[in-house]
Amino acid sequence: MSKHRVQTRQLGPVQLRIMLTLARDLLQTDEAQGSLALVGRALVEMVRLDSALLLLRNDQMDLVEFDSHGIVHMAGTGHPLYCAAARLIADAGVAADEQPNGERQPEFGGARMLVLAVPAQAAVAVLAVSWNHDLDSATQDGYKRTLSYILQLAAAALGKIESHHSLERLLREQRQEAADTSVSHGEELKLRDEAVNEMRMLSLTDVLTGLYNRRGFFLQAEQIYKLAKRKRTKSAVIFADIDGLKRVNDELGHEAGDAMIQDAALVFRQSFRHSDVVARLGGDEFVAYTLDDEQPDVILARMETNLRAFNLMQERPYRVSISAGVVPVDASADLMLSHYVLLADEQMYAQKRSRLH
Repeated sequence: MSKHRVQTRQLGPVQLRIMLTLARDLLQTDEAQGSLALVGRALVEMVRLDSALLLLRNDQMDLVEFDSHGIVHMAGTGHPLYCAAARLIADAGVAADEQPNGERQPEFGGARMLVLAVPAQAAVAVLAVSWNHDLDSATQDGYKRTLSYILQLAAAALGKIESHHSLERLLREQRQEAADTSVSHGEELKLRDEAVNEMRMLSLTDVLTGLYNRRGFFLQAEQIYKLAKRKRTKSAVIFADIDGLKRVNDELGHEAGDAMIQDAALVFRQSFRHSDVVARLGGDEFVAYTLDDEQPDVILARMETNLRAFNLMQERPYRVSISAGVVPVDASADLMLSHYVLLADEQMYAQKRSRLH
């Protein structure tokens, strides 16, 4: 058995759950600020820090501070932890501990501080964490391992976002250059436009289900919503939640949980027309915006019919069930689309509570 597996198993169930949640949420986040907020929350939950500094080596050498609540702040070279962090960026080869991935990872610190860097050679990210009290040896070793996992996830997520943004900038620059060069580059421009559009669609799409993500939903639905209000067209917002997903994750594993999310997404999508905007907001939550002259109850009935058919035809170790709330949109009211999403969310929870009583 590899050392990586041994050390990972030393994390408790709660820590593993936090780490898996962090990895999943970072995968679905396409903004650096949102990723840093997720990292700050995980740091507070897992090591109860008093202060932390994340140093990222790029063109600007970014510095980010996390306070004792995990809140993100911009930091400067005057931060108390900066010198220790900068030392690892300058010399990643000193004072190393063997890491689960087989690399030698440098770290500094005393009884009140830990500083780690990734990767071992030519470090691109350093995390320095301090406490206002001494840590015993066992606690320090556990925190060191936990911080190593968090730092590796953070560095990978932020690196992915930076690469994505760099590629977008490159495509824009190349597009402008081609447009200024010659009309003969028309075909090349077309290919570039297709690449940009494909990247844009990827940024609006939920990886697991293929539906729109939160960003994609509001970007697409807001346009239709404004048009519907101008023309006084009937429309509705539907908010849905998968029943029993946590139990499936706990009893059958997260692969089965992901499969259940995909099944629920399929049924939810099939309950609407192609012109309706259907999205997964994250976790077990879905939302849709529909231009429909039918009564809202008809939409719920259609969904229940599709669920029954799916559960009868598909052999699964679980039964797919969805609670949903529907709110008709008042085209004459001066309200934002997000207001109706919140109302539909409340309706959904009311339905879920009624099923339990």
